[in-house]
Amino acid sequence: MEEIDPRPGELSTPNRRPPVTPQTAHPPRAKPDARPMRVALGAGGLAALSALLTAIVVPARSPVAAPSDYPQADAGVSGTPIMVQRPIQYIQLQPGQTAPPGATVIDPAAPQPTAVVISVPAPAQKPIVIRTTQSGRVIP
Repeated sequence: MEEIDPRPGELSTPNRRPPVTPQTAHPPRAKPDARPMRVALGAGGLAALSALLTAIVVPARSPVAAPSDYPQADAGVSGTPIMVQRPIQYIQLQPGQTAPPGATVIDPAAPQPTAVVISVPAPAQKPIVIRTTQSGRVIP
């Protein structure tokens, strides 16, 4: 009897590729070096940890200085005096009341300061129309 070829037509196909062998395989691509990025991430992590620990350990100070009549010396920071001004409190006196000693009295009948605001309208601008084709090319 005649033997049947398990792969019929194998010898007759001219466009068949040769099998891949270790000599014809491409070498694997080189991977980028990860060390510089690891160093940068490590340095950033240390900086963030340092900032968090500093915020936890250093006692908080009030951002607003206590009001006072006299200059204060903040020896912990710079040693130079800091002038602190008390807020101005306006009160309206009732009929028959007098102002406390040293207070500045503003006469209600005095002319009020006025502010004049002049607004000039901007010149009208001509609209800019750019005609293009569907592909985006500008039509002259």
